[in-house]
Amino acid sequence: MAPKSPFSLTDPDSTALGLLRLARTTSCERFSQKLLERLVALMGADHGAINIWHPRSFVASVGVGYDLSGMSADWYAIGGAELDFTTPAMHAQPLRAVCVNEDDPRWRQSHPSWRSFQARYGIHHQLGVSIPFEGSETFAHCYLNRGPASPRYGTAEVDALTALAPGIGEALLINRLYAGARQGLEDTGSGDQPLAVTDNEGWILFPNGDFCRAWPRLAAIAKVSEPRLPKSWLEGERGAIRKLHAAGWQCEVTPAHGGLRVALRRNAPGTGAMLTPRQTEISRLYCAGYSGKDIATRLSVSPATVRVHLRETYSKLGVTSRSALRSALGL
Repeated sequence: MAPKSPFSLTDPDSTALGLLRLARTTSCERFSQKLLERLVALMGADHGAINIWHPRSFVASVGVGYDLSGMSADWYAIGGAELDFTTPAMHAQPLRAVCVNEDDPRWRQSHPSWRSFQARYGIHHQLGVSIPFEGSETFAHCYLNRGPASPRYGTAEVDALTALAPGIGEALLINRLYAGARQGLEDTGSGDQPLAVTDNEGWILFPNGDFCRAWPRLAAIAKVSEPRLPKSWLEGERGAIRKLHAAGWQCEVTPAHGGLRVALRRNAPGTGAMLTPRQTEISRLYCAGYSGKDIATRLSVSPATVRVHLRETYSKLGVTSRSALRSALGL
């Protein structure tokens, strides 16, 4: 095998965003494996493993390039936990990567059984980081290993993995959030009930099908092009909620899975907050600058009818001027 070229991770921020996309689009059951495969490729490793631990129990393990069952049996046979010095170093500094190479004094002075185990599984250079699960005692140990034909790890790899570690932690959290959101939203059944889980800033993390179908209309009301609900909706700002009501929607926000659960529903026809089609038509013309007389002529109604509709609209939306009406309608 030809030696690898020198390591370079040119854009850690873009890489972290890629991990978040992977977290949003991969099932909880497959995510650790896919994450490990991505990290092995990014960091120029030959193989690796992610072990997820809770202080009172081992949770799960995934690997690339290893027979994990045989590896685990060999590890326990030599009492690896007592001989290992890489994992304690990782665990002592969460989110701070560490590396060790076979020519390091610590490696050469380690127990022969440990060195033999490393050689048996082609581990000649090891890079690792401990990732705590936010809001939990659980943590993930990520090991990215290189074989004898690959270059030793150095400062560049340690710094790159350290810079990436918070993004790995966030990706693990987002994937768990999505798993909970999928379960919660899919349990609601079908129907015209748009539901979404967002983070605390309004970014949409997981929408149900009804929300996806309603999103073009909601985005137009919110005047956004990115998948993010306005903070004014989430905080119940009076003017924003009036505007949303005028467009025929109600919004309910509750805490969920470390983020927010947003339920939107259509107003029933005839509810006080919803404008009639005629009121909407007249209001839009009025906001466009037409006078009451002009609107009456265009719609073949009397000016008095126009005034009645505008008065009722003002009352429903709680506005007192044309500019306030324009704002309430999102125009």
